[in-house]
Amino acid sequence: MQTITPAVLDQQRNQNTVFIGGSLVAAIVTVAILLLINTVPMRVAYDVGSQPAPISHLFGAERNASMSYAYSQGESLILEPMIGIGTYEVRVRMGGPGGRDPLPTTITVGGEEIAIGEVGAMRVYRFLAPADARGALAVIVRSATIQPPGDTRRLGVLFDYLEIRSLGWTLPSMLTLVVAVVAFGSGWMTIALLGEGNARRTALLAPVSIVTGGIAWLLRSQNESLELWFLAGMAMTAFGALVVRPPSWLVRRTMLAAALLVGVWRVALWIVAWAALHTSQRLFPLAQHIVSSTDSRVQASVTFTQVVSTAWSHWDSRLYLSIVTLGYQHPPEEHANMAFLPFYPLLIRALLPLTGGDAVLAGMIVAHCALIAAVLLFADVVARDFGAQVAYRAVATLLCFPTSFFLGAVYAESVALALLALALWGLRRQRWMLAGIAGFFLSLTRLPGVLIAPVLALAIVEHAGWRLPPLTRAYLAPVLPALGIGLFMAYQWQQFGSPLIFLQTQRDIWDQQLSPPWVQLFMMIDTIATGSTHWSGHWPTRAFQLAVWLSFAGLAAVALRRLPLAYSLTAVMMLLPAYLTNVSHSLPRYVLLALPAFLMMALLIERRPALLATIPAALVLLGWTTALFVNGFFVG
Repeated sequence: MQTITPAVLDQQRNQNTVFIGGSLVAAIVTVAILLLINTVPMRVAYDVGSQPAPISHLFGAERNASMSYAYSQGESLILEPMIGIGTYEVRVRMGGPGGRDPLPTTITVGGEEIAIGEVGAMRVYRFLAPADARGALAVIVRSATIQPPGDTRRLGVLFDYLEIRSLGWTLPSMLTLVVAVVAFGSGWMTIALLGEGNARRTALLAPVSIVTGGIAWLLRSQNESLELWFLAGMAMTAFGALVVRPPSWLVRRTMLAAALLVGVWRVALWIVAWAALHTSQRLFPLAQHIVSSTDSRVQASVTFTQVVSTAWSHWDSRLYLSIVTLGYQHPPEEHANMAFLPFYPLLIRALLPLTGGDAVLAGMIVAHCALIAAVLLFADVVARDFGAQVAYRAVATLLCFPTSFFLGAVYAESVALALLALALWGLRRQRWMLAGIAGFFLSLTRLPGVLIAPVLALAIVEHAGWRLPPLTRAYLAPVLPALGIGLFMAYQWQQFGSPLIFLQTQRDIWDQQLSPPWVQLFMMIDTIATGSTHWSGHWPTRAFQLAVWLSFAGLAAVALRRLPLAYSLTAVMMLLPAYLTNVSHSLPRYVLLALPAFLMMALLIERRPALLATIPAALVLLGWTTALFVNGFFVG
């Protein structure tokens, strides 16, 4: 064993001290830059009809020979969330419909409503507006509405131009400080993990401070800005650095490492969502060339609640939530929710008293608690069988996968993952009843969960030396997953007259049927070769689905040769339903349940570290799919 001399230890301590000291200096310089930025007079102007403006509840932009404009729907909010604490002069050029019809109008500033009389002919209105304690400027413009002849809309005042000027010094807004912490922290983490030599890393902190200040300056008064994407890129880069070059002391602490990976991943994807929602107007034209289905629209304004909660509830989320609020419906009146199993909705309903009846918030809490449990259990079982390094890589590859954002959305994937990880944990420790109970609830969460039953049965026989073991409670374990789905089928039979309604719904609503695996393979290849459009997306989306199909088929084949039976058979069983169907639109999400496949990825990376070069591409795809999903596009 190589020994480290006291002189070398002292040198390492001195180098670390230099880097830590440099980090503190850089942080102080960053704060000084933020304060300096807010001493500079600020002016921002918007031509309302020709560019995105921070005004909510407007009809679409219109244009005539002299100006471009947009009509209010009766009450509009002018909001600058990052402008800074201080007082501002706001100038608004507006008029009544057609620039002539007078409408009684009020303006609410600083909680005080002020009547400005009838707004008719176009003119500029000026008023002073203080930002609130968080540094956000909010002005509410309310007016009466009229319905012009031949127009189906009820129109409020017409907005043509908005200008905001600072009066004197201001202080950074709370949101600016959050952005600065994230930007500086992301840059610091990337340098600390990827930099070579403490002196060079310390020197690189200077541009990090300058970049952080630049982002804060550009975002100070912008409602829609590509600078947010730069911030998202910094956060995703920091996460990638943590994946590729984790410190050895962190890897050895398996539980802490897994929790830290989830935390950084979660913050990075929230920032991606923030950027995507702010730039939805630019994102939509590009996205429509990639995917073909959406249930959303361009965002007029973006709130904190939307970024961290409501934007993560689309598509299947609505069906899960309909079970929570309305129960199962058959025949479907509005929600075809019979195809969805009940355990996740039951957990959401149990949490409703704690969230004030907010089902989306309850769904997010359940999903995140389940994700943390899944990652910790998975990391622990893999660390015991393959070592801490492989456990770290397995969790990292799971979180880097391009559809891993579903684990932090109002979907059942994270709950199913936690139950599957618990079943594996029980299997590897011969706690058969614990594994069986996990399988019981797994089969009530996602349909592939019932296939954990043969895995349990074979694991018990393998443990007994491939002989029939004595009659014990362990015999109940493989029965429990079948009992779970059996209870749900009995409920459907009793309530709606058939035990197979959940399968009939999948067939009738989504045309999903049992098919050989090559059916969806050939359909994907045909779409790509002909450049045609499938309802789940254009050829780039189908190419992504094909890559996932091939990758996980290969991983399952390799796992059967190299992993213990409990792992390899679990991977195959969890993938089987996704491959034995005629549709592939949700395949990139379904494969998340094949946890041992990510273990196989980790083992391949350990054998061939050059495979780490795929991580940047995976993170780019993860950012792109996240941006699509939070804007309502179908990606799985």
